[in-house]
Amino acid sequence: MVSVITPVYNAAPYLREAIDSVLAQTYTDWELILIDDGSTDSSGEICTEAARHDRRIRSYHTPNHGVSAARNLALSLAKGDFITFLDADDILHPLFLECMVDASPGMDMVWCRMANFSDTSTLMQSARFTAPSGYKKILKTPVVTDGTVATQDMLYQSDPDCSPCAKLFARHLWNDRYFRTGIRYEDLDIIPIITLSARRVGGMVTQLYFYRQHPESFIHTFTLQRADVLDVTARLSAYMATNAPRLVRGARSRQLSANFNIFGLIAAHRDELPEAERVRADEIAAGCWEMIKGLRRQSLLNPSVRVKNKIGIILSYIGGRPLLRLFSRRLYR
Repeated sequence: MVSVITPVYNAAPYLREAIDSVLAQTYTDWELILIDDGSTDSSGEICTEAARHDRRIRSYHTPNHGVSAARNLALSLAKGDFITFLDADDILHPLFLECMVDASPGMDMVWCRMANFSDTSTLMQSARFTAPSGYKKILKTPVVTDGTVATQDMLYQSDPDCSPCAKLFARHLWNDRYFRTGIRYEDLDIIPIITLSARRVGGMVTQLYFYRQHPESFIHTFTLQRADVLDVTARLSAYMATNAPRLVRGARSRQLSANFNIFGLIAAHRDELPEAERVRADEIAAGCWEMIKGLRRQSLLNPSVRVKNKIGIILSYIGGRPLLRLFSRRLYR
């Protein structure tokens, strides 16, 4: 059985579509665990109604403690041999579970690709959603690696990505492991470590998970909470230095990306912040610049580092912080 974990917070406009996409799965041995994380809209009622109509769905209601706490509660309740995560505003292809489970023998983890969408009706009518034959053909030959190689690819921001979604995990990978609460980028904080512990990882280039794009989401807005990624990537670098020295260069590349990103976002959006937050933003940007200077040389010489990072490195050498700030303002706006 597969445990599908869905944290829910004020997702009423989209939640029924997410639940319906689980109900539409061609693979039927699943449980859906809905954790209503203190929603103030009708999400809680939708969860309760769904559980009433299908005994494979379980609904729980808690005070608002954040997505990490909701996922952790669901992990403690999960009964499946496999774990997968579905966000409350996203949609699964009807073949998602069938394809992922069929690819799972001998694997500790299987991943597929995500596809972005914004309009559900357009997605449902598209060929990638209504023509499944190609998906099963690709399924027969998943790319197989070990956990170290998959984690290295993740750190260099290739496939697989660091989201817990669009993945099927053997239950044992989550034994005594949980999402860190009280932070953003909780996925990046734990998924590379989970992946590293996998012996065999199967990957499919097939798009079986559909990620909803909407402008009010965390990743499409800027607050200083985004700077949590700096601490997360610093912890990742320290973890790899102790537990997987082969992956240190990849972890530092990911850390450099995070510092470029936050430096650029602050350059572009500092003046939009409340006055009280601008001093803190300046301090964070200064810290990013120091980290960029400390990490740039080894990343410039690393052939696996993304071209985007190398452009930033070259600009930082040519024009220092002023040129990087000017370039970032243009790029991130």
